[in-house]
Amino acid sequence: MKGMKIRLAVLLLSLGVIAPAAAQKFQWGLTGGLNLSKMKVSGDLETVRQFDSANRTGWYIGPKVAFSTIVGIGFDAAVEYSQRDLEINNETEAYRTLEIPINLRYNIGLGDAAAIYVATGPQFGFALKNMAWSQTVATNFSKNNMNTTWNVGAGVRLLKHLEVGLGYNFAIGKVGKAIVPTGDSRDVELEYKANTFQVQVAYLF
Repeated sequence: MKGMKIRLAVLLLSLGVIAPAAAQKFQWGLTGGLNLSKMKVSGDLETVRQFDSANRTGWYIGPKVAFSTIVGIGFDAAVEYSQRDLEINNETEAYRTLEIPINLRYNIGLGDAAAIYVATGPQFGFALKNMAWSQTVATNFSKNNMNTTWNVGAGVRLLKHLEVGLGYNFAIGKVGKAIVPTGDSRDVELEYKANTFQVQVAYLF
């Protein structure tokens, strides 16, 4: 896992060095926004029925870079501190991660004042601490695991610097698991996925 983190960091640094030479425009800045997350539990059907989940809010913030070409195709990448409050059966825990989204994007210019963009791409998340609910045993979310999700989003760019958009981040694989004691001779393993709706704001210099 440590090797994966190093490789992703090297990739981002390489993009920051190489891409400006090939792109029409390179910008860097700060991004942040609101997370609205909901858990999805899968596994033994009888046990899953005992677990309810509701939408919970959180937030994220971090540096961002963006590259664009003359034909409107480009990409962006960021390194974000993210906090998502995840709830199971009215018990809420904060899931703190380091997120690295890398999106392919297409920009449609509307003159100097505004532009519309659409973006999609993978996001790699690394838990900053182990997390568990008191209703289960074992570590539900381990900092040793990488969480891979996928982004889709769209928004507007105003005055060439300010971006405001909406996005949806959905899980590709499980983000955690739990062992639920049943009181008999076996325990039940559940898997969690967290899908997140995002309100996104960025300022790029």
